Amino acid sequence: MKRLPPPPAPPGSDTAEVFGEILATRGFVSNVLSSMGHAPGGLRQLARLGAYCKYDTDLPERQRELSILCAARGVPYAWDHHSALAIQAGIPASAVDAIGAGRTPAELPASEQALAAYLSVLFSPAPMDDAVFAELSRHFSPRQITDITLSATYYGVLATMVKAFGVELEGEAVLKVEQDWQKAKAGL
Repeated sequence: MKRLPPPPAPPGSDTAEVFGEILATRGFVSNVLSSMGHAPGGLRQLARLGAYCKYDTDLPERQRELSILCAARGVPYAWDHHSALAIQAGIPASAVDAIGAGRTPAELPASEQALAAYLSVLFSPAPMDDAVFAELSRHFSPRQITDITLSATYYGVLATMVKAFGVELEGEAVLKVEQDWQKAKAGL
């Protein structure tokens, strides 16, 4: 249930300007980003981080989507968006199902199992396990570990906003726009 009214975005307003920036980097303005339009300055900064996480990390699309999927678990809005994108990026549906059930998918390569295990601990109340971090470090550079963490925590922020504001999922047509945008940007 939507808890906030749509933000006013008359032409020339700060909100309309930020929505235009988001449209240019993603192909559409998602309901979750639109819901933050009441604070256009904050939305602008968050959207810039999101653009980095979507397009400028040192991660292949598959590992970026895996990071997002681990952060999206338990949030239907995020899960509906990114489970299809993860499969499109090459993650097996059985691995997506395992992540959804809170398990590290055994069918993934060791590097991706390490990524999923790391994010499982990151999003738990437990402190980071040194052995989990060491295993992640065997497969990824410090830049990639930072990008994995940034991507997952950015989507964790969005998931929190979805829960707080009761953001509703877009229709199939909008989700297809997102899938087509991913194909074009990532060369899938």
